[in-house]
Amino acid sequence: MDDLLIALSKVSGQLVPIAGAAALIFLCVFLRKLWGLIDEITKTVKGLDPTLRLVDKSIEKVQAPLDTVVKLSHTVDRVHDKTAETLGKAADFAAENVEGIKGMVQEKLQKNEEAAPAEEAAPEGEGNE
Repeated sequence: MDDLLIALSKVSGQLVPIAGAAALIFLCVFLRKLWGLIDEITKTVKGLDPTLRLVDKSIEKVQAPLDTVVKLSHTVDRVHDKTAETLGKAADFAAENVEGIKGMVQEKLQKNEEAAPAEEAAPEGEGNE
């Protein structure tokens, strides 16, 4: 068993530096690829800069009409609220004064009914004399 451990120790002593060198080479290749990727990303972002500036200018141009639409929307909301409030008050007034309104309408109808037969009788009376 001691011979096996001694043999493994000799092999490990020779393989560890080789494995370390391979790991170091792998690490160097990985870092180089990572560096290239970072360079490509930097170029891409720099290429997008004019596009982003153009989009920013377009958004600034669109902002004024959007502000107008918002103001118009608020105005429409206020008109709607006032209209609903006014109609509510009118309905409340009509509900409170329905009897008075009915009396006025009935008086008006009675006056119209009384006036209508009198007007019809006058032309007939002239023709009979």
